[in-house]
Amino acid sequence: MKEYLKAQSKTNEIIVGNSISSDELDRFSKSDFRWADNRKKAFRQRPVKKGEIYQFEFGKNYIPEMSYEHRGLIIGVRQKLLYVLPIFSYDPAKHTDVYHPADFPASKSDMFLLKAGVFPFISHDSVLKLNDIRTVSINRILYQQSGRIDPSSDTYKEIETLALRKYFPGFLHDYEQNNKTIESLNGQVSALTEGKNVLETENNQLKKEIESLQKQLSAIRNN
Repeated sequence: MKEYLKAQSKTNEIIVGNSISSDELDRFSKSDFRWADNRKKAFRQRPVKKGEIYQFEFGKNYIPEMSYEHRGLIIGVRQKLLYVLPIFSYDPAKHTDVYHPADFPASKSDMFLLKAGVFPFISHDSVLKLNDIRTVSINRILYQQSGRIDPSSDTYKEIETLALRKYFPGFLHDYEQNNKTIESLNGQVSALTEGKNVLETENNQLKKEIESLQKQLSAIRNN
């Protein structure tokens, strides 16, 4: 306890010395209180699915990691651990390079622009942080946002693919090349199958013609 109090005293000195804003100090305090209140609670029993949007307490972290309270998109569920892509407010002056499939398709940015007119879970344009997948406890959920991104939609599939490209570019490249090879082989199989069917049809026709000729020859011999 003494060591903890010393650490807290040192933390308070750093906070005052760095002149942390009242807004961040408020978020800092909320994060600590939430951790203290929830750290030993039983896991929440609630179904959580890919594509759903939740408000999370990400806690205190180092820059440029996501910290404090933010929305997040669920891209994976493993028992009581969730894999989340953070969402935060879009500032055109600050975020000068963002990716959007229609507006900025050539961008290689780590931020995916979500437009408020398309996604009901945000009241203003926001960005999805593709390169900062967070592994969090289900107990970090504060509440669920209305709306979701359907995992079967083109938008979700693109988000998932872009995240994979950020984290596992070599794997994704091999996977895509293997898919192209499979597509090519499937095309060859289809062509060979079609050719086989044509040959079988021609063979059956020839058999009928031979049978007809044999009957005519037999009739001539009998006469």
